[in-house]
Amino acid sequence: MTAAPGARSRFGVPDRLAGSRRLQLAVIGLPVALWILWWLGGSYFTLLIQSFWVTDGFSVKPLWNLDSYIKIFSQDYFLKTLAKSFLIAGVTVLVATLLAFPVAYFITFKMTRRKSLGYVMVIVPLWVSYLVRAYAWKVILGEQGFLNTALMNVGLIHEPLTFLLYSPFAVILTLTHIYTPFMILTIYAVLEHIPAAYIEASRDLGAGGLRTFIRVTLPLAMPGILAGGLFSFGLAAGDFVAPLLVGGPDAVMISNIIASQFGAANDWPLGAALAAVMLAAMIVVIRLASWVEARSLT
Repeated sequence: MTAAPGARSRFGVPDRLAGSRRLQLAVIGLPVALWILWWLGGSYFTLLIQSFWVTDGFSVKPLWNLDSYIKIFSQDYFLKTLAKSFLIAGVTVLVATLLAFPVAYFITFKMTRRKSLGYVMVIVPLWVSYLVRAYAWKVILGEQGFLNTALMNVGLIHEPLTFLLYSPFAVILTLTHIYTPFMILTIYAVLEHIPAAYIEASRDLGAGGLRTFIRVTLPLAMPGILAGGLFSFGLAAGDFVAPLLVGGPDAVMISNIIASQFGAANDWPLGAALAAVMLAAMIVVIRLASWVEARSLT
């Protein structure tokens, strides 16, 4: 059945013009999609395939087996390290959320005339290199660092606190500092689009500020919290620089083990299998977060 001359689509755009635009978007988007599929999908596929191979001396041979996966699930060290990595990432996201939400809320609802200034103040720390910010915490938390020196000068301690640096605490603190701006930006983006009429209607119906926040603002902000949390969780769980700089033996994360398998250990199939297991665990976390978001919106 052919469309009548001058027929329009459901958005009021002529069908011929809408079809032309779809064709243009397809022509423009196809190379980008193929490029992303090649570099992301291809690398993941190669990683998965290599996880079923074996290492023979200094070379990797395509001899199909499950030895790497059996080694991972038969030794508690790998699973405990993965669980510890997710625990550190989870605590990082929790602390970052508690710090980010009040800042995003203040910028959105209180800085009515200077929102741009608040937005820029959040972005400015991102201009500093990741390594510089991580090294800064190493300087602050060291035995001769700023924090220990300040505490000894005021007489609160008589010798440096050695547990501050090279510990899970230092890793969580560093990761929280690095990823809190991302949490602020995602939460702010959602809060900014909450209609003011919703807040006014809640107050007109007799709800106080706290009840309005719990029943209106917080549920509507949940997509931003989950999006920022997933983004920060994935980056924190896969981070290997912060544990290397400010962590210690008790703060080794799964990414450090993966990097060592591709480096000093020269066991690429095991490193690929660890990466595949971590990727699968992240997919489960993402699906769980999607389920929570769907429940929060119903």
